[in-house]
Amino acid sequence: MKHDEVMHPSHYLLFSDGTEVIDVIKKTLSKQEYMGYLKGNILKYRLRAGNKGEANQCIAKANNYKRMMDDMMSGE
Repeated sequence: MKHDEVMHPSHYLLFSDGTEVIDVIKKTLSKQEYMGYLKGNILKYRLRAGNKGEANQCIAKANNYKRMMDDMMSGE
């Protein structure tokens, strides 16, 4: 798996099989809880854009969480 700071930050990789923290969170929470987690992260990254790191990276992270949320809503 290719690592990048938005889609697959290396510090979130747990195992050599590619399992990341987000995978464990998704498997641990109910669908409703996971959707809330994603929504919270979207808000967090948008609200703090530019205050911790570069704004474009924060917005890219928010967009990534939004994509994950959209995927969940569409049943993927």
